[in-house]
Amino acid sequence: MNNGSSLAKIISGLFHPVLMPFFTLMLMLQTHSFFVGLLPLKEILILMGSVLLTTVICPFLIIFFLFRLKLVSSLYMEKREERIMPLLSIGVFYYLTYYLLKGISLSVLFSYFMLGATLLIMICLFVNFFFKISLHMAGIGGVTGFWLGLSIRQGTSHVILLASLFLLCGLLGFARLKNSNHSPKEVYAGLFLGAGILFTLMML
Repeated sequence: MNNGSSLAKIISGLFHPVLMPFFTLMLMLQTHSFFVGLLPLKEILILMGSVLLTTVICPFLIIFFLFRLKLVSSLYMEKREERIMPLLSIGVFYYLTYYLLKGISLSVLFSYFMLGATLLIMICLFVNFFFKISLHMAGIGGVTGFWLGLSIRQGTSHVILLASLFLLCGLLGFARLKNSNHSPKEVYAGLFLGAGILFTLMML
């Protein structure tokens, strides 16, 4: 395996689609300090721990369990026919996260993101019956669309953050193509679907 393929696998692992909600929460805690300032440290840690449990640990455990049972051949869910159960499980955990957080006023923006992420997962599940869409690109596209919509809606400037996310979209797209995980059509479809759904939700 050459260095380019190794780098592509590292990028794909670091930005696995299951990690995107927690990644988004971390960005919000860094960029919306006026919200964080109103929350005691204990509540911030509880929020982070809860999101980590329901959006990362539990979905990964489900995927790993399916992998050990040989119901999926890879933790990256590369085969279209093996994605149904993992995507359905992830969708359930995402909606649970949204439901648990929607009553907390200080996390309303993140709860909107989780609602959009749940919708995105369900649409990806439907599309998966006909087309092997890139879940990695749908994930990073959703994060990018969310921040773009949030910036426009609130009239705030997140130029550096958005530029970094656009760059990350390019790097992740390169990674998925480098290891022949997807065709360009599948990569672009995932990117535009994720960005479109989350951007639209934030603009409504």
